[in-house]
Amino acid sequence: MNTLVKAINATVAVLACIVAVSCGDGSVPGDERSASTAAALAAADDSMAVNSPSVPGMIRRGMSAAADSLDYYDWYLRHIRYSIQVGVPDTSALRWTQTYKYLSGRKPTPRVNGMMGFLLNAQGGYYQKLHYEPSKAIAAYRAAYGRLAESDCKHRLPDVCANLGDAYVFANDMPRAAMWYRRALFIADSLRLPAEDDVTLYMGLGRIYLKLGDYGLAQSCYETADRNFNLMSLNMRMYFLTNYGNYYYYIGDYKRAAEVFGRMERLLVGHGMQDTYDMYLCKVNMADVQLNLGNTDEAARLLDEAYAYFMKVGDAVALYYCRTIGIGLALRAGDTAKVRRILDLDDPEATIDFNLVNIRHRYLLEYFVKKGDYRRAYFLLDHNVRRNDSLKHNLANMRASEIMMRYEQDTLKLNHQIEIQEKDADIRAAHMWLYVGVLLIVVLVLLLLFGFTYSRKRRLQMHMQLMQTQLANVRQRISPHFIFNVLNNRMAKAGAGGAGDLMALAKLIRANLDISGRYYVSLKEELDFVGYYVSVERQVIGGDFSFSVDAPPDDVLHGVMVPSMFIQILVENSIKHGLKNRPGHKSIEIAVRKGGGECVITVTDNGTGFDIRHSDPSSTKTGMKVIRNTINLINHGNKRKIRLGIRNLEADDGTVAGCQVTLTLPLGLKTVFDPAHDKKR
Repeated sequence: MNTLVKAINATVAVLACIVAVSCGDGSVPGDERSASTAAALAAADDSMAVNSPSVPGMIRRGMSAAADSLDYYDWYLRHIRYSIQVGVPDTSALRWTQTYKYLSGRKPTPRVNGMMGFLLNAQGGYYQKLHYEPSKAIAAYRAAYGRLAESDCKHRLPDVCANLGDAYVFANDMPRAAMWYRRALFIADSLRLPAEDDVTLYMGLGRIYLKLGDYGLAQSCYETADRNFNLMSLNMRMYFLTNYGNYYYYIGDYKRAAEVFGRMERLLVGHGMQDTYDMYLCKVNMADVQLNLGNTDEAARLLDEAYAYFMKVGDAVALYYCRTIGIGLALRAGDTAKVRRILDLDDPEATIDFNLVNIRHRYLLEYFVKKGDYRRAYFLLDHNVRRNDSLKHNLANMRASEIMMRYEQDTLKLNHQIEIQEKDADIRAAHMWLYVGVLLIVVLVLLLLFGFTYSRKRRLQMHMQLMQTQLANVRQRISPHFIFNVLNNRMAKAGAGGAGDLMALAKLIRANLDISGRYYVSLKEELDFVGYYVSVERQVIGGDFSFSVDAPPDDVLHGVMVPSMFIQILVENSIKHGLKNRPGHKSIEIAVRKGGGECVITVTDNGTGFDIRHSDPSSTKTGMKVIRNTINLINHGNKRKIRLGIRNLEADDGTVAGCQVTLTLPLGLKTVFDPAHDKKR
């Protein structure tokens, strides 16, 4: 039986470990956000999505009220993101190095990984949006993806995938851009994210198709997104309108492009974003559209405003586009010399978007023709043809990748279905044996559990019976020992007491017979019994003797249960070993204090004190043995323990002035050895 019990315990332990591993999320106690902090951060993110003017105040209040460093940096990450969103160009003001250092020094828990992913994603946006450094943006986004995959905010993964797709678009790597957008769609579907997330992802795919010149698919994606425009956040609306307007621009529908960019401008003004990067990007796009519509004055006004802003922030790509429009305006005015001056301003190191280069080449072709430089015009035209061939090659690669991916997915699905069909027969054949096996295992486990429970119950019963027998044996030693001492004393004074003393002795014996048969009595009964005992023992002690009891009212004493004869034994020891042979005044004081979940009883005498080395050799010290054994047995069944303390009192000259015994009884002790209690249970 013991072997079987050990085997069951080992199996249970293994199952517990498996459950702990499978259910655990890797979090560290104390590392989770409180519900209030999580709600406040979510509210800030929602407000940031609509560019609410209350965002800076929310962030400041959050940082000042942060309960710890993790909460503080959670809010500071929002400050970094908001600074990028509104176009703050100063990297030193963002101070993300400090945040990165702090998070790198923490154990990579799901929360810390999520925060690091948030920071890296913000860095990617900074390099992509404000400085147009696609290689740095891609590196930051890929690092963010790795962190978020091991975090408590995996719902941000599709956003990071889409950001990576955008970064690859800026780097003119369309196949990888499409791959990351497909991954974003797959993750969003796996996580069952809201439908509006899919809208933004399809919008990103539309942009890729636009880059690849597949205008039919681009139009389909954009029209789907526009039908769900109200589901988008503010940032996504701005992103969508920018690309939707570009779509109409690239297909030559400048009137529709102007309408879309007009929607963009009204959206920004409606949210108080007149002086932001997105507004000036909208203005430069509108300037190009107005130029192609023949509204050169309006185009020049918009271009001047945008150019001044992009010069201030140092955006080389936006400046390239502004100068391209400036070339177009100069050509409309017939000022070819100004075109030459504009070309000299370009940064040769800047990485320029493929379509922006095409726009520039269109104006340059017109410029070379007007200059009569047909040779350079021919080379430019040839270069454009080769670039367009490269574009078509990228489009073919992308479509081939899509076909291969669909083929692989369909093949895997078909093979999976075939395997399932083949295994279904085996599974059905094995079901009957499985049911029989499970039934046998269940019966065996039940038998083992029954055997284990029965064995444990028997051991507990035997242990309880042993302890009760031991206690009963100790208790039986109390009454004969006590009565023997009293009768000896009374016989020594046989002629002196009279009928009153015999009556007191009768009360004492009757009370002893009453309480000695019980393991627990009320404190009131115990103190009454002690009073009877002291009245009988007064003649032994002598006339110069005082006895006092300082205790709460009787109704309180009735509510406190104590082991029977505990206090009597302590008083008996005081008389027998401390006061009996002491000359002069003798006293015993009993004090009872109840409070703080316990009752403290002190017995104080002014006798010769307690010294085990010089105690009466004729004494068996039975009383203290009874008390200690009883305390040990009671404490065995209770978490809160009875405490017994004995100390001698000293006079001013250092001599022993008495003895004090303190008994501390926790209230509500389980009276596990009381037969009456056992019967109630």
